[in-house]
Amino acid sequence: MSGALRLAACAALAAAAGCASQPPAPPAKRQQAIEANGKATVLFQRGDYAGAIGEYGRALEIERSIENEDGVAANLINLSITYQRAGERDNARSAIAEILDSAAMRFPQPRIAEAALRSAILLAEERKTEAAAKALERSRAACARGCALGGKIDNVEAQLALLDGKHDAAKAAAQRALSANRSRGDREEIANSLRLLGAATLESGRPAEVEALAREALEIDKQLAVPAKIFRDLVLLGRAARARGQAEDAAQYLGRALVVARAAHDDVAVGEVTSLLAEAPASSGR
Repeated sequence: MSGALRLAACAALAAAAGCASQPPAPPAKRQQAIEANGKATVLFQRGDYAGAIGEYGRALEIERSIENEDGVAANLINLSITYQRAGERDNARSAIAEILDSAAMRFPQPRIAEAALRSAILLAEERKTEAAAKALERSRAACARGCALGGKIDNVEAQLALLDGKHDAAKAAAQRALSANRSRGDREEIANSLRLLGAATLESGRPAEVEALAREALEIDKQLAVPAKIFRDLVLLGRAARARGQAEDAAQYLGRALVVARAAHDDVAVGEVTSLLAEAPASSGR
């Protein structure tokens, strides 16, 4: 793998130890792990989650064999993300639990912060908000001053506040997250912040303010080519249009969301947007 390709591969997901700097050349075993991690990241970016899982698993076993705690944690986190994207939620949880519950290895605090954040995300998706909040507290506690996870942590805090119906708290957390993520140039998290801020604004009864936020999120997510996020942006735009009384626009956005969900073979998303389309539209404000 060329140096440029390896650096590009290490930039995504949780970077394995050894990616951050070039000299000196790592030992042979570490180089094997780095190359497997890089191959896995390229496969992940192509949407080949099965292939990525195999390569991350290979990198993990190499890191275990040389007792590189940071490399073990990085690959477990990447496996969790990939399992989640592939819909294998039990495996996603198990990979993270190995970091959070291990008595055999002492993982670096930044990796514990990442793992606890991943746990909070998985729990939030299951609407287990109390457990997710505890995991988020652990992540924040392990995230030292200047920790790069601040914007991500605030995004999950905003999501939990939304799930609990605390719209003002959700908006405040999303605004903090948006500022932090813009300063870091993290496009995926910027889009997440915009979407969360838009959802909190909609729930607060200000649908006219949602469109600009959701459109910016949609533009980013289309550049990143993540169907699940594109779907969520379109649904938010549809719900906001409906709340403004613009029934035709709402139907168009929700219809686009349905096309995305069907193309991604996401039956849950198809059911969600089908139900929204079946609801009686608000009267047109035009």
